[in-house]
Amino acid sequence: MAKPKYKFFKQTEKLQETIKASHDPIKEWHADPKGYFLIRVNDKKKRIEAGFCNYKHEIIKMVYGTGAIEVYNTIIRKKMISRLEHAAYLGKELYKAELALKYGKRYRQEFPLEFSDNVKVRVKDS
Repeated sequence: MAKPKYKFFKQTEKLQETIKASHDPIKEWHADPKGYFLIRVNDKKKRIEAGFCNYKHEIIKMVYGTGAIEVYNTIIRKKMISRLEHAAYLGKELYKAELALKYGKRYRQEFPLEFSDNVKVRVKDS
C-alpha cells in the first residue's frame, strides 16, 4: 500500500469558548456589490448552472458544472463575489442543486429539497 503524501495529526480539545449559533435574515442580509446568482439544474445537460446577474437584473455570465465544488471554486477564482456570506450561501445552494441533480429531484433556489414520504432536506444558512 502506498504511503499517503499528507500527515495526520492527533487532535486535542482545549475549548476556550462555546458559542450558540444564531442568524437574523433581515438584519444580517447584505447585497454583494458585485451582483447575485440565479441557480438552476439543467436536467437535459445533466449539470448545475449559476447565472451571474448585475443589478439591472441581466444575466451577464454563466458558470456550469456537475458538482457544487467545481462551480463555487470557479466563481471564487474568477472573483465574482466579494462577501463571505455570499460565498457561504452559494455553497449551500449549489450543494442542494448537486443533490437534486444526483437524485433526480426538483431544485428551486431558496426552497428546501423535497424527497419521498414528506421528508424535506433544508441546508441552513451559515
